[in-house]
Amino acid sequence: MDSDNKKNDVMTENKVVFAMSIYEDKKKEYKEKENFLNNKHFYILQEIPFIDSYNYKYEKIENLNKSNETYYIDGDTSSSYEMNDNENKNSENEDKYYKFYKNEDHEDENDTDKSEGNKNIYQDKYTDEKKKKKKNEFLKQCEFNSDGSCYYTISNSNYLRLFATDLTLLHFLEKNENIYENLDLLYEKYNNMSDLEKTKRNSSWITMKLSEHIYDCKFYPYFEWANCNTCFFSVCSKNKPVYLYSAFDGSILLSFKTLNECCEICNCYSLCFHPEKNWLLCGTNKSIKVFDLCKPNETLENRILGTRKGKGQKGIISTIEYKKEGYGKNSIYAVGDYNDCLYIYADNCDHKNDYILKFENRKNSNGITHIKWFKEFFILSGSRNSSYIYLYDMRNNKNYVQKFERHALTNQKYIFDIYKDYLICGDTFGYINVYDIINNKLVHKQLINKYSPIISINKHPFYPLLITGSGTRRYYENNNNEVDIITNLFYNSKNCHEDSYGNSPREKDPSFPSVSQYINSICTIFSDLITEELTS
Repeated sequence: MDSDNKKNDVMTENKVVFAMSIYEDKKKEYKEKENFLNNKHFYILQEIPFIDSYNYKYEKIENLNKSNETYYIDGDTSSSYEMNDNENKNSENEDKYYKFYKNEDHEDENDTDKSEGNKNIYQDKYTDEKKKKKKNEFLKQCEFNSDGSCYYTISNSNYLRLFATDLTLLHFLEKNENIYENLDLLYEKYNNMSDLEKTKRNSSWITMKLSEHIYDCKFYPYFEWANCNTCFFSVCSKNKPVYLYSAFDGSILLSFKTLNECCEICNCYSLCFHPEKNWLLCGTNKSIKVFDLCKPNETLENRILGTRKGKGQKGIISTIEYKKEGYGKNSIYAVGDYNDCLYIYADNCDHKNDYILKFENRKNSNGITHIKWFKEFFILSGSRNSSYIYLYDMRNNKNYVQKFERHALTNQKYIFDIYKDYLICGDTFGYINVYDIINNKLVHKQLINKYSPIISINKHPFYPLLITGSGTRRYYENNNNEVDIITNLFYNSKNCHEDSYGNSPREKDPSFPSVSQYINSICTIFSDLITEELTS
């Protein structure tokens, strides 16, 4: 009996020690996570809002951490400190908010004297008004040109804008070696600007309104302001030819008709300039149309990737990217589609039912929207409504070799970028994630926008700058949207980055904000992480 009791005591002590070790490990991990979140490496130098004028009242978000205060977010009222309960949903603001729709429904029910024809006319008018109210304005895509002097933005209202990268910022980066330590000087320069200078700084010099949905836009890869023959960009939109526009005044230079077998214009969903030749690749449904910039009236090559009964690539071509290093440089390219397949081709191969490699990830993907080559043999692939970015190896074409957590819980095109060995990507919850690709390690994570996803990230070619776009479609009739609920729960109604979790590694942070002040905006962000890499 004594021996049994001793054994039980020893087992109990071992369990306690094991439990305490787990507790200490978890405590240490949580403390490291807190210190990790407290580090700030991204600072917003410039923010240009995209005002949603279709949805009632829109105001700038300030003092996010103050409790018991309500802010208007695209017509939706929600507390910045806690999520409203079901009992609080019938507030005065919401009654006012839904008044229009309740009155319309009430009139529809009681209007028994109208004829069926009058009802149809009334319903059509009501539907049109409703559609106008539902239309959102938010950013969808943004990207620098090859020299980083300007960038384009695409918004939901079919506007394409060209903005100049702030000259004051570029001159500051050229003259200062210790950029981080001198950011306060730049902050003072911005504060001393006149209202006219601030307006010019946030204004686009080209604003184009297209009649249909814009699918993609690409700058010419050898864009130089000194050579006017290279200052153009291509745009593809719904039911329209592909156009080349001048970057000086937005005038049309060339047009390319993507025709199908019936000689009808088919939609072009993705664009890619050839890195060496004056070719423009246009991704359509199951084919890639290749055009020569010197012969815009003729299709140089129609690369049919798959047929109905063949084994080739089927579906809408969503993204095209050429290889930039190693064997097959500038001749081998990767093609992603909305059928969750990634194919690799060469310019000199027979594309019809013929390819070099194929990666398929139907279980974990919902349509590939963006791909990037990494070094010589690797490809990064991101898809819509997915939680990961997958890394594929050309030498192992069976499955992905690594995956990086990136919550993209909407059907938007989430654009990421690569800097050296780092993957920089945004997510639905408004965070920027920086991963070490080789070691598969999360290096940094920082909140940029609390109420909108970061859907587009692009790094400046020369300076430690990032351009980010945030925004999403909001259905203001339905406040219980799944993404909004998850976002509120995820943040726990507080901005944890503004709280103090202990000793900060820096004595003083710059005066620039680290969190966006608008719901839908485009931000020029200074990255201290990239600065450390450049100086090391």
